[in-house]
Amino acid sequence: MQRFEFTREEVALDLEGVGLEKGDMVLVHSSLSSIGYVPGGAETVIDALIEAVGDDGTVVVPTLTGQMSDSPENPPAFSTDKPSWTGTIPEALRKREGACRSRHPTHSVAAIGKDARKVTEGHEYAMTPCGRDTPYLKIAEAHGKILFLGATLNSNTTFHSVEELAKLYYHLQPELTICELEIGGERARRKLFLHAYGAPRAFGEKEGELVESGVAKVGRVGRARSTLMVAGDMIDFTLHKLEGDSLYLVEKEVVDFWCISGCIDLVSRGKFDSMKINLYLPKGAAIKFLGNSLLFNGVHMDYHSNLKLESGTLTLPSKIAKPLRLNGGFSYWMRYRRETKGIEVDVVDHARPYSAAKMT
Repeated sequence: MQRFEFTREEVALDLEGVGLEKGDMVLVHSSLSSIGYVPGGAETVIDALIEAVGDDGTVVVPTLTGQMSDSPENPPAFSTDKPSWTGTIPEALRKREGACRSRHPTHSVAAIGKDARKVTEGHEYAMTPCGRDTPYLKIAEAHGKILFLGATLNSNTTFHSVEELAKLYYHLQPELTICELEIGGERARRKLFLHAYGAPRAFGEKEGELVESGVAKVGRVGRARSTLMVAGDMIDFTLHKLEGDSLYLVEKEVVDFWCISGCIDLVSRGKFDSMKINLYLPKGAAIKFLGNSLLFNGVHMDYHSNLKLESGTLTLPSKIAKPLRLNGGFSYWMRYRRETKGIEVDVVDHARPYSAAKMT
C-alpha cells in the first residue's frame, strides 16, 4: 500500500537511511512536494534534517537570488532579508531564528547548526560565486555532503564550483560587476565576477555516472527519490572528467534560445535599457539575427520521440536593428540595447567555451 503522509520521525529515519550521519555538514537541494504530505510542511522537514545530523551537524540550503539580467549594466544588490527563488524549504530555513546567511548578490546560502557561521562568513570577499572562499567549497573542505531531496542534479550548484575551479570561460562573465551588499547593517560595494547565463548545462544527466562510480547513493525520503554524495568526491570526479572533456557539463549541441528571447523581450519592454548575457554556440552551428527572426542551423533540439530539429527560424519578440551572424564553436558575451530602430545586438567579447575564464 502506497503512503502519502510522513511524520518528522519518519523523514529523519529515511534521511539516515540514505546516508546522513550525526555531525554531518550537508548542503540540501530540495522539493518539498516530492516528499509527500508532511504535517507542518517545510518546518517539519527542517526539524528532521537537524535531527538527522545532530547537535554537531550543520544544515545548509541555497538561497539564490541571481537573475539573467545581472551584469555590469544591471548590478544585483543583496540584503540578508532578500527572498530567494530556491524553494519553500530554503526560505523557511533562511527565516529561522539562529540561522546564518552568507552575503553574496546571487549565490548566497543559509545555514543552521554548529558550523553555520563558519560556513557562511566571508562569502562577500570571494571573487566568484561558487569558487574559493565560498560556502560551496567550504562544505567540501569540511568533508561535507550534498543531498538532493526530491530534486535532480540540475540544481547542483556545486557543479558551478567545479567549473570555477577549472576556470572555464563559458561559466563566468568576463567583466567585473560592482555589487552593493548589506554588511553589518551598512551598505558596501564589491567588485565581483558573476555567473553567466546562456550555456545549457547537462547537470541532470550526470547522476548515473556518479552512482555507478560509487560517488552518489540513491534512496527514498518519504516519496521523494533522493541522492546523497560526498561533496569533495563529486568535485574530484567531475574535475577528472573535465580534464578529458572540457565541455562535460554542457549540453554540447544545444543553444539556449530562452535566454536570447527573454533578453530581447526584457529590453524591448523597457525593463532594462541594455542587458548582457553569454551565448554558447555548438561547434558546426550558426545563427543569424535578421529583422524579427532568428535563423539557426546545426543545432539539435529534441522535438518529439526520436525526432530532432536541426535548423529553422524563430520569431523574436522585437525587431533587430541590424543583421548579425554568429558562427559556432564559441561562447559570445553579447550586449542587447534598445535603439530607435529596434534592438541592437553586438558582441562584446568571445572565446572558445573551454578557454580560461577571465578571473583577474
